[in-house]
Amino acid sequence: MRFLPRSILILALAAVTVLAAQAAFAASAIAPGFDADAFRKNFVAGLASHPNAPALTSADVHVDAAEKAASFGNMDIYVIKGELAPAGAQGQPFVMFVSADGKFYVSDIVDLSAGKSILKDARERVNSADLKGYGHTVFKGTGKPVVVFVSDPFCPYCRQAFTYMMNKGAAYSDFRLAHFPLPSHTGADIACALMVWAAEKDPRHLADFVRFAYTDLPQPKIADKSEQNLEKAWVEVAGSFLKRFPQLSALGKDGKAIVSALNGSPYAKAVSADIAKAAGMDINGTPIIFVGDEKVVGFDPQRLDSLLK
Repeated sequence: MRFLPRSILILALAAVTVLAAQAAFAASAIAPGFDADAFRKNFVAGLASHPNAPALTSADVHVDAAEKAASFGNMDIYVIKGELAPAGAQGQPFVMFVSADGKFYVSDIVDLSAGKSILKDARERVNSADLKGYGHTVFKGTGKPVVVFVSDPFCPYCRQAFTYMMNKGAAYSDFRLAHFPLPSHTGADIACALMVWAAEKDPRHLADFVRFAYTDLPQPKIADKSEQNLEKAWVEVAGSFLKRFPQLSALGKDGKAIVSALNGSPYAKAVSADIAKAAGMDINGTPIIFVGDEKVVGFDPQRLDSLLK
């Protein structure tokens, strides 16, 4: 049994993205010119024909905003921001571009002469709103911008970036951590859930939990991803945290008991929510570092230096 249903989450997000050309949603703020009814009908029909697709109705899909993003030839393109939210399931935020008639999904349009996307500005504009409240504050600095650190504690570049950011406290006001454990790093989801536990149950030691996860926590080494090996890796990570932070005995007496307590817990769900929100912001790798509204992909010390003056 997997700790976080990451494969299911990724499949659901992929289905929404690939079939976004056929999507339609009940909207709360739709700009004139966009055919929401056609958009809704196309989505339901298209997703219903997908193998293993969940049963959805238009009431399960919400649009928070729809505004004209660009014109391409004779086509007006709208940026749509919303959430796929079936009853009783984790909401899946999304941002997508569709034609005004609600029929065609547009992944991107690049102006070759300028060498850049004509949709980039609209995408970043709607995504910037998601940064407010994204992640949770771990460190306070004395600078001005807020830093949002989207990362995986076992990603080597995330660890380098974390060490770099710890030496930049004078350059930011808040350091916010958003969890994005990668499927390739077995046990990272457990580590993230335990940091969420600390944020809620032991906030005085949250910074210590995060430093441990990004500097000293050993990464499990497994031969393959059999259920037995996955369980062993999760228990190993939980045990390492318990050894360093005895207060985690409130969750369980040993690593195995902690893993059991975390499975399906609010802490695991909070990690899933971070993953879903990241996917809705076009994030599919780590680290991603936001300095204010500026997005830095990967660990780029030179660009970070320029932003954190």
